Amino acid sequence: MFSGLLRERRLSAGWSQDELAERSGVSARSISALEAGGRRPRMSSVVRLAEALGVDPDTRARWLAAARAVGAEEPAGPDAPAAARPPAPDAVAVPPFPHPPAGPAVPQQLPMAIRHFTGRSDELRELDALLGDRIPGCGAVVISAIAGTAGVGKTTLAVHFAHRVADRFPDGQLFANLRGFDPARAPTDPADVARGFLDALGVPAPRIPTDPDGQLALLRSRLAGTRTLIVLDNAREAEQVRPLLPGSDTCLVMVTSRNRMPGLVALEGAVPLALDVLSRAEARELLARRLGPGAVEEQPEGTDELIELCARLPLALNIAAARAAEHPGTPLGVWARELRDSRARLDLLSAGDGHADVRLVFSWSYRALKPQAARLFRLLGLHPGPSIGVAAAASLAGLPPSRTRRLLDDLHRAHLIAEPDRGRYTLHDLLRAYAAERAAADEPPRERAGATLRMLDHYLHTAHRAGCLAYADDASWQPLPLGEPAAGAQAEALADRAQALAWYRGEQAVLERVVDLAHRAGLDAHAWRLVGVQVSFLLKSGLWAQWQRAGETALAAAERSGDLRGRAHAHRWLGQVHRSQGRQPRARHELGLALDLFDALGDRPGEGRTRLDLALARGEEHDDAEAVSESRRALELFREIGDRNGQALALNSIGWYLTHRGEPRAGLVHCRQGLDLARATGNLPAQSSIQDSIGYIHHQLGEYGDALPAYHESLRLRQEVGDYFLQADIHTHIGDTHLALGDTAAASAAWTRSLAILEHLRHRDADAVRARLDALGAGEH
Repeated sequence: MFSGLLRERRLSAGWSQDELAERSGVSARSISALEAGGRRPRMSSVVRLAEALGVDPDTRARWLAAARAVGAEEPAGPDAPAAARPPAPDAVAVPPFPHPPAGPAVPQQLPMAIRHFTGRSDELRELDALLGDRIPGCGAVVISAIAGTAGVGKTTLAVHFAHRVADRFPDGQLFANLRGFDPARAPTDPADVARGFLDALGVPAPRIPTDPDGQLALLRSRLAGTRTLIVLDNAREAEQVRPLLPGSDTCLVMVTSRNRMPGLVALEGAVPLALDVLSRAEARELLARRLGPGAVEEQPEGTDELIELCARLPLALNIAAARAAEHPGTPLGVWARELRDSRARLDLLSAGDGHADVRLVFSWSYRALKPQAARLFRLLGLHPGPSIGVAAAASLAGLPPSRTRRLLDDLHRAHLIAEPDRGRYTLHDLLRAYAAERAAADEPPRERAGATLRMLDHYLHTAHRAGCLAYADDASWQPLPLGEPAAGAQAEALADRAQALAWYRGEQAVLERVVDLAHRAGLDAHAWRLVGVQVSFLLKSGLWAQWQRAGETALAAAERSGDLRGRAHAHRWLGQVHRSQGRQPRARHELGLALDLFDALGDRPGEGRTRLDLALARGEEHDDAEAVSESRRALELFREIGDRNGQALALNSIGWYLTHRGEPRAGLVHCRQGLDLARATGNLPAQSSIQDSIGYIHHQLGEYGDALPAYHESLRLRQEVGDYFLQADIHTHIGDTHLALGDTAAASAAWTRSLAILEHLRHRDADAVRARLDALGAGEH
């Protein structure tokens, strides 16, 4: 029933009926009547209540349906907006916040303001004074540097003030967490922030420079002369902030940090604002707003002790109030005694640990969990992030997925994890650090090691399954001997190529971190194999930088453990990425090392595929004769071991480079032989590559009518198997053929599609395609 839904949501938010009335504009009398049930509210009232309580669209739809099922229409009178309370004597008057301005590319990135924001009237007056002190025409950006300890409310204050003055910055509000104190990750690079801001400001991706300095310069240009508010949260040092500062006196930048920033004050003229804990009066007001005035006034001793044991820290007070609101019959003195008796209280008050001031308040929610949920929470601290799925969490815990999902739901209800997407869970930085600490304290080393091994085996075996489904017939893929997964580790039940590619895309950021985790933990066999099961995806997706980092980690792990097979694969992967990036001498060096190791190991498939890689590197250097020779050696190897897929790829390579040597007819014969083999084995990637070669050869022979069907079939197959990067080459070739036929419009369309892919991947071939389009445009004029 609607009455129950409304009451449950209000109580979970920790609000009284009066507080909900103030925020929604629906009178407290109406809210009381609606929660009692028996009459149908106005639909407009339901919408206002839903907006005030922040319910999602699906929940709002259920509320509306439940409201329609109630009795007669509610009279208008009780639904009148609640009267506004008079401002506090020291409050600063703020104009009403208008609707967002119309039009594209006006970012509104501010997080939701805290509804129960309390106090800070002196600080708000100082921030308001910044806008009045601005000197138009001086070119100096106005900067506020808000500094204070963790949990003191720096972000809350910055966001609250930003919402108050957002109407004075019609060109938008930008927000970035600089992660200056993330225990597991390096601080956010300013160039990464700049790129995100440029995306939010509507700058098309092709117009964003690839180099960091260019991105930062473009951001400053884009902000020049605009009235934009920028919040840079959780900065570590001034050097992280400085590159992001606009050169315009029409902008306002708010920086929060645990560190003081004297350099930013001295050189950029930032106005420092040191944020201290709440006064006793402010802390009491916060509890009164969260729990109701009666609960505080009737329990003065319990209230005062709770305030002091929380050190008047806003985050600690807010969590304590939320816990108390869930148990309205429990005296505040009970919560105070729990805090008083906890050893964690000293950690909360200690200045020796960066997380000491929040550890205790997290422990309250943690200790309220049932044993299995608490264990899962601890183990989540072993996961590197940024998100985890149900199957990975089940492997981590060694539990069935169905049981794990229920435990994750318990943690989600306790606000110890978030679920931004169905089935994907996250912990913010401090919660992850707290979970890791609890794991170190409460899980024996053997249990932690077992959980880590199960987690790594989950990703290793799932990625191997994904690779076999997506790339089994591709030259870049080589199945690896894995052995059996650890007991309790569960791979995802992937069924086909589409699911495999979707899994790779969803887990890309996780896989990168998992490789680093395995390497740091000294699990070298897992580290290099975890690279091996994802390199084909990285290659096909054009993720060059991640591919190179992964290859270097794999090589370091294999060398440390003395694993010759791992070294061979890692050298080949590095050779591939250097070749793809145009570093052919380095590519040939790495591939030569790989070839020697595969030969010593007697790994004929590895040797044959490495020779095809060497042929590509030679071809990139226009040494077509040596490319043909390497391809013929590979063909001999594949024939010796009866590898028909390898033979098809080698025949295609021979045909391609024969054509470049000026022997297109001979090249066409080899490519058609390769196509027959690829069709016989059902090798779609090989068929696509060979059809592209056949189209190219027909083009070189002037047989344009035969070239286009081959190209289009190649493109269709490439799209079917999900090879994003290689589609660009085919679009380029299609455009070349259309131009030869005199169809400039079709040529332009094909080249534009190619350029979009190459620019998205920041690939070096983009310049050549862009030159084609520029020449075509110049010719039309």
